[in-house]
Amino acid sequence: MPKIDIPFETLIADLRGSDWIKRCDAARMLGQSRDPRAVDALLPDLQDEDWKVRRNAVQALGTLKSPRALEPLMAALKDRVATVRERAAVRLGRIKDLRALPALIEALMEVDKKSHIHFNEGAWQAIRKFGVKAGPHLAELFRRQPNPYLIDLLSESKYDGLAELLTPLLSHSDAMMREKALHALGQLGDVNAIDFLLDALEKDDLNAKVNAVRSLGQLKIVGSAPRLLGLLQEEQLYGPQAGLYRTVADAFQEFSDIKKMLTNAFPLPPTPSFNVGGAETSLPEMMGMLGNENFQKLNGLLSDAESRAEEVSERLGLPPEVVKAVSDQTWKFGTMFADARDARVEQVKMLINILEAGSPLIRAAAALSLPWYMDPQALEPLEHAKQDFDEMVRRAAGWSHAALKNALG
Repeated sequence: MPKIDIPFETLIADLRGSDWIKRCDAARMLGQSRDPRAVDALLPDLQDEDWKVRRNAVQALGTLKSPRALEPLMAALKDRVATVRERAAVRLGRIKDLRALPALIEALMEVDKKSHIHFNEGAWQAIRKFGVKAGPHLAELFRRQPNPYLIDLLSESKYDGLAELLTPLLSHSDAMMREKALHALGQLGDVNAIDFLLDALEKDDLNAKVNAVRSLGQLKIVGSAPRLLGLLQEEQLYGPQAGLYRTVADAFQEFSDIKKMLTNAFPLPPTPSFNVGGAETSLPEMMGMLGNENFQKLNGLLSDAESRAEEVSERLGLPPEVVKAVSDQTWKFGTMFADARDARVEQVKMLINILEAGSPLIRAAAALSLPWYMDPQALEPLEHAKQDFDEMVRRAAGWSHAALKNALG
């Protein structure tokens, strides 16, 4: 931190002056000065009518980390302006005095006049800094005001009574509460969460099944693999059960850790995912659905867009930078689609290779992943995998072969 060479008296004069920029700079430098006298100079600003003055005072007092600033900063958690409240929380998190923890937890969920909840991000981040010490306080608040965001904090704080606290939520009416509780309990290895997820696989509620499969995959409950294969009833990729079937494939990718392998087969920058027929589909997989002929048409459309931009630009007398912007954008799209097509080729090749040589779990994951690329080259390897010595691989390959064959027509 740079040394403050401006005399203390000058900073005080600027702090009390009318020049807004000087007031801001003075508050900041008083905070950096570490001068004990700065606390008394800054405290009155917490009552100023201008919220920006209060905000600057909060930041400066937090930087000073004086014990005398603790109570005023805790009081600032109730300021009428959300920005001031959040800045106060952030500064209290940096001070990390346990006396502030109850006030931070109380400030975590703020209710406005319309009874809508405003989430105090500053309080959230501050509480995380207290670690395990925050657990009992968070649990007390959760019992009074259950909230899905608190579950994450309780899990991070490694609260001892977490399983007992969250198990009743497995049947909660709110889907987000159930999902958060399931995930937290699953990370603990709590048998109640796993049994609840497995029971959800037998329900008629399709959405409940999808969420249960997703959670089992994220929690890597490999023992559920046979039950998940039993969900593959219809041999259709994009039928009414598409979302469920795709989630089963994703769960097997989680079980076997082949997601990273797929990414490494042909690294791509972050690309959008698509929902096709209820199933989440990646851009490389979309290239398979598009086919070579339509891919060429897409490239033609992009080229046409570039040339038309030049025509319109000349006709309307638009500046050259407009044409360049359109040209750059169409080039980026063209490159993205070409890379995705190459990624599809490499990912299919990798999946076929590990379908023939890998552990049973990874072979089953490869089999369930292949149909979504809509590549006819996968039919023969899947046909061969139907004779695999492992039953799980045979079941996965049997469904995948039939589903891909139907999809290709």
